[in-house]
Amino acid sequence: MALESGTYIDSLVATNPVATDGLAQADDHMRLIKAAIKATFPNITGAVTVTHTDLNTVTTPAFPAGTRMLFQQTAAPTGWTKDTTNDDKALRVVSGTAGSGGTNALSSLDATAVGTVSSSIAGATASHILTIAQMPAHNHTGTVALRTNYESGVSGLSPIGNASANFVGNGTNPPLTINNSGGGGGHAHGVGTLAVTSAFTGTPNQLDIAYVDVIVAQKD
Repeated sequence: MALESGTYIDSLVATNPVATDGLAQADDHMRLIKAAIKATFPNITGAVTVTHTDLNTVTTPAFPAGTRMLFQQTAAPTGWTKDTTNDDKALRVVSGTAGSGGTNALSSLDATAVGTVSSSIAGATASHILTIAQMPAHNHTGTVALRTNYESGVSGLSPIGNASANFVGNGTNPPLTINNSGGGGGHAHGVGTLAVTSAFTGTPNQLDIAYVDVIVAQKD
């Protein structure tokens, strides 16, 4: 009776034993088949429920060599190599051809521009006429010019400090004070024709972010 030798399933000969062989070595064939199956599937400890289609898929690599994917971890997983070509860049989703661009590293961007802003105001506020209530409280002072006696032909105004015999009293003009007027109230001016002009001088923030284009793909 022919009896092959081997360790795994691929060593088994499908034509053994032949129809003319006797039963003397039947047990040897049974032990060989069992040993080959166990050696080929050493980690199978339960029921295998995958289909032949699933098993056939395993023979083809799930990701062909050169395939690039995104991983949120520091080191590449087993079977992958970390690509360090791009660093400190943003990802941009595109619907067309994938590429890259930009100049500034993502971590170096600063939202603060370097420079100064100068502003100037031109024009005039609206005019306003003060009312008595808006004037500060005040009075007016002065002197009263006295007349001479009322003899015909000689009446007239007396100059200050003149001691002529034709003047009343000693010739000194008495003081005159007018009563206070004004309320000290506030007032406002309209905007008028004011215009503000501003100009920035310096280096504006450059938000030209360096990026790498990516696409979203769904496996068939």
